[in-house]
Amino acid sequence: MDTTTKYVYCDDLPTVAYATRILAHSPVLIIDCEGRNIGALDGELSLMCIGTERAEQIFVFDVLALRPFKYRLFPLFCILANSAVKKIMWDCRNDFLEILSEYDVMLTSIVDLQLAEIQARTTVKKERDFQRILRFTWGSRPLPLRMVKQNSELFLGVHRLQGMDGCIHQAKLPTTGKDPDVVAMHKAVGSSIWLDRPLPPKLLAYAAHDIELIGTLYEHFKESNWITPANELLLVAQSMRYAYSLFHQGRVASDDLFGPCAVLPLDVLSDSFGHKVPCYGCHRMQSLSCYSVRKQGKKPQTRSNICRTCQIKALMKETKYPIIWVAIGPQM
Repeated sequence: MDTTTKYVYCDDLPTVAYATRILAHSPVLIIDCEGRNIGALDGELSLMCIGTERAEQIFVFDVLALRPFKYRLFPLFCILANSAVKKIMWDCRNDFLEILSEYDVMLTSIVDLQLAEIQARTTVKKERDFQRILRFTWGSRPLPLRMVKQNSELFLGVHRLQGMDGCIHQAKLPTTGKDPDVVAMHKAVGSSIWLDRPLPPKLLAYAAHDIELIGTLYEHFKESNWITPANELLLVAQSMRYAYSLFHQGRVASDDLFGPCAVLPLDVLSDSFGHKVPCYGCHRMQSLSCYSVRKQGKKPQTRSNICRTCQIKALMKETKYPIIWVAIGPQM
């Protein structure tokens, strides 16, 4: 059986025109990007991969090769910005930021499968709150269970993120995961390999295969009722807040204390209302519920200078960061 991912490599205007004609007829697009440290301070987009629904057709757009023709890609940009077209993604934050930075195009109607997996933990799989807490003791940068329990208010409502490969393995889907050779290459020489030209076929196939993986997960999520007509609108709203969370934080260095970490930002799963204040760590404006708060009676008096998510990131990265208590001003 041939398991090779089939894709069309788009590095000139004729191939882009062909891809755009196909993608224009798909009500659902699967999107994933590759590049150097995408989303980070030195991030640079290399490939933008887009597939039709179920990944039946996959197009790998060479961002570097197409830069001289950027202003002739308008028909493709219209599809990406069209809110009637669903965009299926896995952790959309970095890709959203890089596409906006490269093309000045804001993706709309995103359905982020990483968020769908988190929602399904309680709504479908019926996980208890203890299982949510227990996830912080697994995987990379695990925390001692005793520490998590002792800081229960800090971890209240905070979710640990799961990677795409882990989700595929957990679901026991009949598909090969990420190419271990390319993963090892990433670890050995870094993500700058995506800026090399010509790109080795192995890297192009890896990028295209990610579209297949996301497509397989999307079908599995629908079959398992993790994504339904009843919850999809909510999921789109959550996904757009997730996309904008990094946009509002801004680019930071890859090793920044408040940079990438497997913790879901607060104010994503539910929309916040009322008074918002800035976090001195991630620089996002967030509601008071996202912070540690000291009260006098029932009235909040002071709040932590960094949000609870940033405090947890510091714990996971084993870094002491001074907590300063900031007076809470009049709330509008």
